[in-house]
Amino acid sequence: MSTPCPNGHPSETSDYCDQCGARMDAPAGVRQVAVDPSAGVSPVPDASQVEVPYDTAPCQPSEPCPACHTPRADSDKFCESCGYNFATGQSARSQPPIRSADLAERWELVAEADRAYFEQITASDVDFPAHYQARSFVLEQPELAIGRHHPNRGVRPQIDLSGAPEDPAVSHLHAILLREDDGSYALLDPGSSNGTTINDDPTPVTTNARVPLRVGDRIHLGAWTTLTIRRRDD
Repeated sequence: MSTPCPNGHPSETSDYCDQCGARMDAPAGVRQVAVDPSAGVSPVPDASQVEVPYDTAPCQPSEPCPACHTPRADSDKFCESCGYNFATGQSARSQPPIRSADLAERWELVAEADRAYFEQITASDVDFPAHYQARSFVLEQPELAIGRHHPNRGVRPQIDLSGAPEDPAVSHLHAILLREDDGSYALLDPGSSNGTTINDDPTPVTTNARVPLRVGDRIHLGAWTTLTIRRRDD
């Protein structure tokens, strides 16, 4: 429960006003004014407060939040209790929440040897791995590189597709996953040697263009590698 201070502000504290710093137990008819010691003003016996007579203009109390009635702190744009936007009049509670199913921290990337993609590419100088064990990579970081590590060049992608059997047509830094504001990811090909395609579109994505991804999308790269986006709870 708030109590009015000598200056008329509703305060949640009982010693000093949490709006203007006035002593709550000041005598009636006396207005409290805070003094900043760093401003070069000599300290008074209370060391932080000085009492002066009220002026004729009454002090206006802080504007309450229309959503939760919490006093507005100075000229803050948002209510410190519920997030109400004083500038736009929009309540934080009215904003649509991000669906948990779309959150990127619940996504994973599954790497597989895709025979259909291999036959479409028809890479005559590369053999299809008959016994490739699928690998799963959890998507948690804001930026993840996809490729094959190269110790001499210092390339160590988070989604490392190196190791036997290895797709030699995958560049050491082939693509990058970038987290979007809503928690999903976008794909960016920084200029791989053999390009990157998505789903059934045979046209490689444009170099350095961010391509939004969704659950179920299939990213094709190299001679036979397909990366499928799945939910971790599937």
